[in-house]
Amino acid sequence: MKYMIAAGLMSLGLLVTSAQAQEESRSDVTVSAFGIFQQGATGNGISQSGNETTGVLATYRYFFTDHQGVEVDYGFANFNQQFSAPNATTPFSLGISTDMNEATASYIYRHAIGHRLTPFVSAGTGALLFVPSSFAAGGTSGSTFVTPDFVYSAGADLALSRRLSVRLGYRGHVFQAPDFGVASIRTNSVTHIAEPFAGLSFHF
Repeated sequence: MKYMIAAGLMSLGLLVTSAQAQEESRSDVTVSAFGIFQQGATGNGISQSGNETTGVLATYRYFFTDHQGVEVDYGFANFNQQFSAPNATTPFSLGISTDMNEATASYIYRHAIGHRLTPFVSAGTGALLFVPSSFAAGGTSGSTFVTPDFVYSAGADLALSRRLSVRLGYRGHVFQAPDFGVASIRTNSVTHIAEPFAGLSFHF
């Protein structure tokens, strides 16, 4: 009888431990560095692009099943938005130092749970905020430009331990090219930013 009770207690302990481990692995936070590669946009006789630069990304994930979950992201970078109209009546070229803030939420699917390498894909939406330094174009001062953002990603987590992993991946943004509220530099075009990233994740 004593052995049966001991075995039952051990089994219960294993179940509780297993449940706790599963619960603890539902969430993770990640800090990543990323690169920015913005596709050029053209419209209304204006050419617009951004220089290549780097930024930082903070991510929180919660998985409501072993494979499916949600993530929220906040990213920041500073780069130059460049505008030119070489064929205009009055040709011009303009560079604007800009802070870019990205805030997004996505659905995420991951595979190969329990393996050292766990690939994932995600898709979602949010907003990009482009905050310019002080400038004026055509006698008009620029202002913060906010645009909806469609974001997608793919990558993988490489486990270093039960709690830590390295995350490598790619994020893409599809959005309206910024014009800072200035009609003379408006392209009315959709553009794309590619963001390869690498970071360190803590799972809990």
